[in-house]
Amino acid sequence: MKRRATKERILRRLRSRSASASELARELGISKVAVYRHLNDLKRAGLVRVRSERRGMRGRPLNLFEAIDEPTAYARICRELLEQIEDLYGPGAGVRVLRARYREQLSAWKEAFAGMGTEERARKLVDWLTERGYAAVSRREGDELVLEQHRCPNLALAREYRELCQVELEFFGELLGVELEREGSLSEGDPCCRYRVALSPREA
Repeated sequence: MKRRATKERILRRLRSRSASASELARELGISKVAVYRHLNDLKRAGLVRVRSERRGMRGRPLNLFEAIDEPTAYARICRELLEQIEDLYGPGAGVRVLRARYREQLSAWKEAFAGMGTEERARKLVDWLTERGYAAVSRREGDELVLEQHRCPNLALAREYRELCQVELEFFGELLGVELEREGSLSEGDPCCRYRVALSPREA
């Protein structure tokens, strides 16, 4: 029972953002040996994968573990609904429904973002996305802002309906009040969804 509870804690942590074995051991208060044992079990179950990331110019790449997004019951229901909508109303109808849903959210969120600068809006968007399971982060790179999503609760759906990613891109752009450039997408096999924003001269 205790081993199972520890695995669930590791999974919850990795669904928030990726981590090394050392980070997991420190946060959970257990040994690295125990962490690796749990991670190997989770990898065999297809729930976790490992990727290498180089931090700095020297030294070996760091192995980071991350949760694998599996098709959920919610995603399956959404896919079936979109298929039925397109059967009834023709190709593209499902995407029009998705776009209408995002616009409904946009009108509510624009009020909350009123009066904020781009960076402040981005931080608020990151918090909003992370609360919904996207494991989002933002950072400054010179006079640009980079937004990343390391998880996607809609990944299974997005792989079948690639237009969903475009609708999301438009939503983020309108919410932030700027044009975003997409540099990576989980649905296309990249490590994360990455967006780049050019800040105005006043904000840069």
